[in-house]
Parts: sequence; C-alpha cells; structure tokens
Amino acid sequence: MKKMNHSNPCKQVRNRQGLWASLKERACRHLADHIATCPRCQKRLALVNRVELAMSLVKSQQHNLDLLARANAKAIGVLKHSLRNTPKTEQLRHSKPDCHWIERKRPVIERLLNIAACLFVVMMIRMGVTSLLTNVQTKGKTALHNYYARNLDSGLVNEIFPDDTAHV
Repeated sequence: MKKMNHSNPCKQVRNRQGLWASLKERACRHLADHIATCPRCQKRLALVNRVELAMSLVKSQQHNLDLLARANAKAIGVLKHSLRNTPKTEQLRHSKPDCHWIERKRPVIERLLNIAACLFVVMMIRMGVTSLLTNVQTKGKTALHNYYARNLDSGLVNEIFPDDTAHV
C-alpha cells in the first residue's frame, strides 16, 4: 500500500492530472483562441494590462511622505457626511507614515550632496586648468630659453633669463 504524505496537500492537488486538469487546459486554450479573434475582449485585456502596468509603475516610483494622508483624504471623501466629520476621520486625514530619519531629511541631504559635487567639480576644473596653464608656461619658457641660447650670445640670454639654472 502506498503511503500518503499529508504534510503538503496543495502539492498533491497540483500534481494530480485528472479531469479538472484537462478541463482547465481546454478552458485556457478556448479563452486564448477567443481573445485572439474577439476585438472587444482584446480591448478589455489591453485595459487590464494598462492598469497592471500603471500599478507596477506606482509601486516602483518614490512618493512623498504625504501619500498616506492624500489616500486617506480621498477615501474619506467617499464616506457619508456624518462619518466625514468624526474625530477618527480627522486622525486619518492627517496621518503620516513612520519613517526613518534619513527619509525625512532626504531633501536636505540631496541638496548638500549636490553642492558638494558642484564644489568638487569646480575645484577639479580649477586645479586642472591652473596646473595645465603652469605646465604650458614652463614649457614655453624652456623652449624660448633653448631657442635664444642657440641663436644669441650667452650674455644676452643671461640678461633675458636671469635664472637659467631652472631652464637648462
């Protein structure tokens, strides 16, 4: 006799190939064939897919901390007038989620990081341009010194370039 494993009955039902599985497969095939040929059902399916896509986009986007209060305010707007003015609904209207201190300070932190990044870029540009200009100036002086040293008297070269030890 076969021993039954009763620890996971859902797995047994899923693995059972019987009348229900064949009916389910035929229904799925019939539905897919119908959707392929029916323009009305295609439009409905497209609308459902748009809603599903919109919901997934809503989940993936960051929201302000007042999202809970705005959602509660919209839900309260659906209630009867007698329920809208109760103290509990006022609490709901102004409720905000508990969040980490980093989330509360995120705008300030982002501004500070942007300022720091801008200052870093400015400093790098300033240092890079200054060192580049200094390098060009040094090489230019060296080239002029070498040119005059080849074509002029050494006395004139020492007059034009008094500290010739740096350019040799």
